[in-house]
Amino acid sequence: MTATARRVLSDLRVAQELLQTERSSDQFRVLWVASVALCRAVGHALQKVDSASSPQLKSAILATYKSWKSSPDLHPVFFEFIEDERNSVLKEYEFGFLSGAGVLSGLVLQDGLLVTLPDNFFCPMSDGLFAGVDCRDVLDLAINWWQQQLAHIERTVAV
Repeated sequence: MTATARRVLSDLRVAQELLQTERSSDQFRVLWVASVALCRAVGHALQKVDSASSPQLKSAILATYKSWKSSPDLHPVFFEFIEDERNSVLKEYEFGFLSGAGVLSGLVLQDGLLVTLPDNFFCPMSDGLFAGVDCRDVLDLAINWWQQQLAHIERTVAV
């Protein structure tokens, strides 16, 4: 039913896994751009491709989109992350997270020894509803939100 959107969501999960261990700031940034684009592409694939597969699915997708628009407070991850971060990154090439060794002091006492934290150890969102939350955790919220939305649409059509 939502096969194309689910394929995009699957690729988004791959990008998220890569972000979890990436320590190079340059590669992290490129993976973040890909993740943000994929995160928004789930909805575009749903609306543009999957909706064409049946009138019932198209109706369910339209109704779901309308419910988001009419109650943005119930879908903050969509409006305050998926949409906002996509607009910032893809339209202005500005990032909503802080990164690099300077985010934390870079040196941490561990077992009596000072150790240097790797770049991108903690990359908090810089403002908005998710300020202070690691960007990878916010991405995880978005992935889970998409999973719930796709399941809801599929249940609606199956009834």
